[in-house]
Amino acid sequence: MRLVLASKRKMTTLTENEMNCINGLLDSATVDPNVNGGLRWPLGRSSSGDGYRVSEACHAKSTVYTKGTLRLRVRETDRFNERIGTGEIKREVTLMLKDLNTKFQEENIERACVLAMLRETLGTLWDFLHCDAYLT
Repeated sequence: MRLVLASKRKMTTLTENEMNCINGLLDSATVDPNVNGGLRWPLGRSSSGDGYRVSEACHAKSTVYTKGTLRLRVRETDRFNERIGTGEIKREVTLMLKDLNTKFQEENIERACVLAMLRETLGTLWDFLHCDAYLT
């Protein structure tokens, strides 16, 4: 869960009362995959008496697969904006190639070496996605 706090005045520290109001607001949230944003508040509990209210709910699931120098992150985000009443589900995949990042940062880059590393890594990824019975 992500908490965004907006205020008209510059805040450097929160008082005990402000912390209690925010904690009460967070404690009343329940995870519900059937609603937009993945979080639900009981009727009348999406705001507190001291002016704090929920403006956006966001629930994210992330899974990371690592093999050698290859890192694949699969993330699904369910977001709902309370102010304008719109939501979105976003799915993203991030691929990190650690050795290639290191090679690109070197001053004297050997093009053939980088190309061979890229082919090998993409071959490994292709074999994983093509042969995995759970993904088909």
